[in-house]
Amino acid sequence: MSDDTTRYLCAASYLDPRYSTEAITEFLVEPTRPVPPSPGLDAGRVLTEAVRARARRKNYDGLLVGLMAVVIGLSWDNPLLYGWIVLSVILLVARSGKNATANERVFNPRTIALLLAAAVVAWLLLLYSDEIFASGRSYSSRYAEDVEFGDTPGDDTARVVIGVVLAVIVLMVVTFERWSLWNLLTTRFKRFAPPAPDTGSLQGIFTEDFRGQLGRYQRGDEFAGVPGAPLVVYRGYKPFVGAGFRRDAWSMAIPLERLDDDESDPETRRELTTETLYEEIRGAIADLRQSAALSPDRRLGGLTVTDAVFTPAAELIDHLTDAEAAAYLPDIEYPPHTRLTEADVERIRREPREWARYYLCFQVETWDRDLVLTTFLHVAVDDTTLYVEWTPFMLPPIRAEYRVVDKMRQESLRPFGQGLLAWLELPASLPGRIANLASWIRQPKREAGVLDPERYGAASTLRELAAVNLFTDYFQLVDVERYEKIIGSRLLPAIGKLLGDAGFSTAKFEEQAAVVINNDISIGGDNRAPITQTGQRGPRPRVPRTTGRNAGTEA
Repeated sequence: MSDDTTRYLCAASYLDPRYSTEAITEFLVEPTRPVPPSPGLDAGRVLTEAVRARARRKNYDGLLVGLMAVVIGLSWDNPLLYGWIVLSVILLVARSGKNATANERVFNPRTIALLLAAAVVAWLLLLYSDEIFASGRSYSSRYAEDVEFGDTPGDDTARVVIGVVLAVIVLMVVTFERWSLWNLLTTRFKRFAPPAPDTGSLQGIFTEDFRGQLGRYQRGDEFAGVPGAPLVVYRGYKPFVGAGFRRDAWSMAIPLERLDDDESDPETRRELTTETLYEEIRGAIADLRQSAALSPDRRLGGLTVTDAVFTPAAELIDHLTDAEAAAYLPDIEYPPHTRLTEADVERIRREPREWARYYLCFQVETWDRDLVLTTFLHVAVDDTTLYVEWTPFMLPPIRAEYRVVDKMRQESLRPFGQGLLAWLELPASLPGRIANLASWIRQPKREAGVLDPERYGAASTLRELAAVNLFTDYFQLVDVERYEKIIGSRLLPAIGKLLGDAGFSTAKFEEQAAVVINNDISIGGDNRAPITQTGQRGPRPRVPRTTGRNAGTEA
């Protein structure tokens, strides 16, 4: 598996049950939900591993819950069982507190619930301690009575022995589960690992069947290379699905005035239209590919300039009777199109609708595709007014916990220690395992005859689900600022040049452009002080704090 992004996200499904559940719920539940664009990512492979990981967890949970039910039934009057329960709750609470991040409360709802469970178990243990421990103290006297009346304690002894043996078997199962998971991660998803055949069932006794839905993602994009532009039908608030976190967006509306002393030849004077404005900007920013030396590793050489149309699913359903809507969703029994024809794109570019907007997109992939900056431009112009909308987005690196596969050594003994710890925590984890077995991912229930827009819109991509608004390196922060400023530096001059060539005054445009340029970002501080960012208009990614001499700084 050569692509690191695909490799990390495949591993994430096994490392984080929540990620695989979110991925399946988002992409495999609705057959009419479109496949959102994910450049550089094999979505079919990631979703296949998500289904396998879910089936694997449920199979193991079913086996462990069954074995533990027998152990508890055989050892209900054994003091060791209650000691095991209390110890497991304490260990689970301690681990929950240790794993709490700086932005989370240590006593989060899950921790509080576990503390309450521990308190209930301790109260029950104290309440029935006399009966429980009295049974152990009177075992020898009961043995004598059984012998006197002709009964033998063989049944009780066999019950205790079987309970202990089953507890040991549970330890072996848990340890094998941890070792097999470790081996799977280090052989299939580790860096430079050779290609391995797909293993693992896509179905289990307690799992759903998503094989039909997986076929949609494994077929690939049937419209790749077709003229036109991508169509993104989204649900929720954010239209720019897959772009990540919004940075400093701005817009301006400029009244236009023709120059009284314009001496240019009307025949050679450039026409100011929305089309010519997009064309001028596209050419000016595309020229940055020739200035690749401005960026580390010449990343600007890979700058992409593309078109895209965005439409909200709710509004698309409301306008199904419009003739234009057939180009977006021709049949309600199938997903919306993922691409529009050139004629449809040109129509939306000239005359945007409330429910469909055209954007010119500029994208730079850097840090081995781990960090992506995408900016979206929308303009409109007539003889009196110019409108410009600039919206940058940043897709940050994948979560650090999903990259742990690069630090795992195949011959390590750690999975055996993890198996022992998981066994000690097993009684406290039983409610969660039972809940996992009982969970079932299915289509939401809908009223008959009601057309729900939720069926047709995407809200995120697999890559976005794995991202966190956090920089892992100072140079990542600097590079994002670099590319945003370099790309933006070509935008305003290109617009100003076209205004002048078309015979319009540029004074008011330059005045507002100066406000945008001056309201910029400055980065200050050293490795012992916070990074300060001024002039920002949107949320910024955080920088993790670390300990030691080279402690990280938080923005």
